Amino acid sequence: MRIDYGYRRNGTRGFVQTLSVSRAPGDVKSLAYTVERIRNKVAASEFTAVTDRTADRGKRAHQFVRETLRDAGVEAVPLEGLAVWTAKMRPMIQ
Repeated sequence: MRIDYGYRRNGTRGFVQTLSVSRAPGDVKSLAYTVERIRNKVAASEFTAVTDRTADRGKRAHQFVRETLRDAGVEAVPLEGLAVWTAKMRPMIQ
């Protein structure tokens, strides 16, 4: 797995990764492992997962994704909310 995008904000390194909730929810395990490994080397770091859809509370696979991301300290941003997240981040990382 590789991180799709990285940035720096006030000494904090940020990483953005895409994750398909609908097609490959099991990929969240690899992402959580990668986050743990990076945090061991880069203490001041934050992680965001851009997902193809909002995790549905009624589906077990989606619940697994949501809980795994939460436990790993990864912010989940559904694709439909990416424009808002980008607008929020833009002034902070320029």
